[in-house]
Amino acid sequence: MDFSGLLRALPHDFRIVLADVGSIGGIHPRWRPVRPVISGLLFDPREGGAVRHDGSDTIFPIALGPKAGQATLNVTALPNMSSTLTPNRPRIETYRKKGAHTRVVSTFDMPVDTLDAVAAQDGRPVDAIKVDTQGSEIGILEGGRETIGRSVLLAEVEVSFFQRYAGQALAWDIVRFMADQGFELVELSRLKRYRRVNIAGIGNLSLGRGQRAGQLAYGDALFLITEERLLARIAAESPEQAEATALKAIIGLLVYGKPDMAAHLFDLTRQVIVPDRAEKVAAVLGRMGRGPLKSGVIHHVLDYLARHA
Repeated sequence: MDFSGLLRALPHDFRIVLADVGSIGGIHPRWRPVRPVISGLLFDPREGGAVRHDGSDTIFPIALGPKAGQATLNVTALPNMSSTLTPNRPRIETYRKKGAHTRVVSTFDMPVDTLDAVAAQDGRPVDAIKVDTQGSEIGILEGGRETIGRSVLLAEVEVSFFQRYAGQALAWDIVRFMADQGFELVELSRLKRYRRVNIAGIGNLSLGRGQRAGQLAYGDALFLITEERLLARIAAESPEQAEATALKAIIGLLVYGKPDMAAHLFDLTRQVIVPDRAEKVAAVLGRMGRGPLKSGVIHHVLDYLARHA
């Protein structure tokens, strides 16, 4: 699909800055429909080498944490379970396959910085963050308090429901932390379950009523800045900044499949959007409200804007 229509409809300097912590493989495909206006700050020590640029993205081959220093990465047999924390083996070995998956096969030391320090050096306000680091998420958020409080609108954070790693914060700890920063939980997705080892060999068996076998282990939590904080931020900004903030929040909600919330936010912020652009957004949202969508929400936005820019 041609995204030039979206780019023409948005302000010429419009960018969404996404800090992706645990970004091996690049930014999540959900952002692909609006990729032309995304600038990524990508963090993963497994990238190796020096800080470098790739198009509009900056790649930081470092870990993030609550303070600058050094940390040790425990590389596991299943690489995507590697963590700076130690696998909670007494617990994890009671689940099918997880003992083998979390066997530490090597370690390496790596530099650690804070999100606040990197964002300050970069100089651009961070609009959205994604944190997926196998148990060390809350330390990364603690090292980003100023960034989160100053400019972040949306945050996607992996949360665990029991200690898969020794000493890790759990889902409710992260929900409490984000609430203290002025964010509310709006979604839990990608929920994963671990199935207990048992002599009978029962694995992925469900017994009706929509319940699945296994214990809820982890998932992705989506946090959104509260309306009160968002509107206060917009009220304190210049007209150009206020429009950009409103559009970023609306587009972010569409990317995450929340068109009703995006439309509600548009209702609250329409007055700060340039009238011609507001009319186009209103028309897009109006089309969404008239019937079920047959494909991704954001693709309808792009299609309309491409034809009506």
